[in-house]
Amino acid sequence: MNIPASRHDDRRFYEKVDDAIAVARTIGDCAITFLVQPVTAGCLHACTIDDVCHLLAHMPPGDITGIDLFLLRQPTRKQRSLRPAWGRLAYDADTGKHSGRAIILDAQQPGKSYRWPRSLTPENAPELDRLRGHGHGIEEDRRGFTVTPTLESIRTTQLYRTVLHELGHHVDYRSKITDLAADQADYDRRRDAFFARPQREREEFAHRYADEQAARLRDEGVIPFARLDDPASLKRDGLDPAWFTAP
Repeated sequence: MNIPASRHDDRRFYEKVDDAIAVARTIGDCAITFLVQPVTAGCLHACTIDDVCHLLAHMPPGDITGIDLFLLRQPTRKQRSLRPAWGRLAYDADTGKHSGRAIILDAQQPGKSYRWPRSLTPENAPELDRLRGHGHGIEEDRRGFTVTPTLESIRTTQLYRTVLHELGHHVDYRSKITDLAADQADYDRRRDAFFARPQREREEFAHRYADEQAARLRDEGVIPFARLDDPASLKRDGLDPAWFTAP
């Protein structure tokens, strides 16, 4: 099974957010456009725009420079089945109306359990521990693990981990390419070298960045913080509060 692609539209599946509502925010000197899709039955956006902005406002200013977009997207059923993800970084997103570096958070299904196999890879074992620490319900049996998320555990994972992890990829990219390239040819050469690195090396950088920043934010009392989901604020942005409320 594959995620359908159109011969008339070469955008990647996570860039197709044509029904999204655009909300412009400024954090420090950075202008960021949030694109928020309506959710389908049983799904919600665990993080609000205000949640993300509050977190980003406490990050090193240079680290968020170059982030143009935040996508709160609704994956299709097939995408949830074949490419489940908390989020991802798109280095060169193109939604049609908007383009640039984008951090993407997928809508999730609180209360819907999913399975992990008993045989865990070296990468999956610490991830399962992180999910347990974030408050996801985890039950073990002879065949593997059943993970049951809640609204709060999803928000903890996406806001305090996924956003920071994807921002780490962005910082890695900037420090090795954007901030050093002398011209377009040098940029292209550095970019090719960046993606030629083993994926594990790039993931380790992002994990380390997320761990260090989360520890700093906790030490400074920034996180955790209460969910910023005031219905009046959501409506002022043209958003439906029901998209952020557990069914």
